[in-house]
Amino acid sequence: MSQTVAIVLSGCGVYDGAEITEAVGIIIALSQAGLPYTFYAPDRAQMHVIDHARGQESSETRNILSEAARIARGNIRPLTELDAAQHSAIVFPGGFGAAKNLTTFIKDGADAVLYDDVQAAVRPFVQQRKPVVALCAAPLVQGLIARDEGLSGVRITFGSYAEGQAMADALTSWGQRHVETPVDQACVDEARRFVSAPAYMYGAASPAEIFASCQAAVTALKSLLS
Repeated sequence: MSQTVAIVLSGCGVYDGAEITEAVGIIIALSQAGLPYTFYAPDRAQMHVIDHARGQESSETRNILSEAARIARGNIRPLTELDAAQHSAIVFPGGFGAAKNLTTFIKDGADAVLYDDVQAAVRPFVQQRKPVVALCAAPLVQGLIARDEGLSGVRITFGSYAEGQAMADALTSWGQRHVETPVDQACVDEARRFVSAPAYMYGAASPAEIFASCQAAVTALKSLLS
């Protein structure tokens, strides 16, 4: 089996795209583990643009793929080109992009759906029992694809219930199981081959703790691939 891992970015920046510390952390953790990777992102407009210096919405529009390319150093492909046959696993770093650009959770809550290109990308991994890894808010993708594929009781984490209550409650309504998990550990559903880790779902976590979360996720992934 190829050990190439697909990394799906939802933009660039915590408030409207991929969380940068998590994205870089997962890149380094994969590199340390000797697991090569390929970057992908949706090639469409992101939901909106947040001025991260002011914390306010901007009137401009930005493309998710173009923004994500900043993290990928330009070496990135449209999500529609992702072929699960070429990859051993798929990884989703967190950030609000998971709730805005990968899913409709920010608008629809428990009635959220996956965007079509995201569903088309992740579904073959679930059907072929290839690992699906998600950090922070990105386990929303796991919960929704599990629901859409008729799975129930899948073990998934948003960290502590206190900090991730809205997402954890939605996850439960989708028939899955929320598992409280410390910031430096990963939640693993070995039967369904899902790995999730809290990262910045713990809002006060340090960058070192975020990297530990990334490392825990990659260690669990490597175990599933062995």
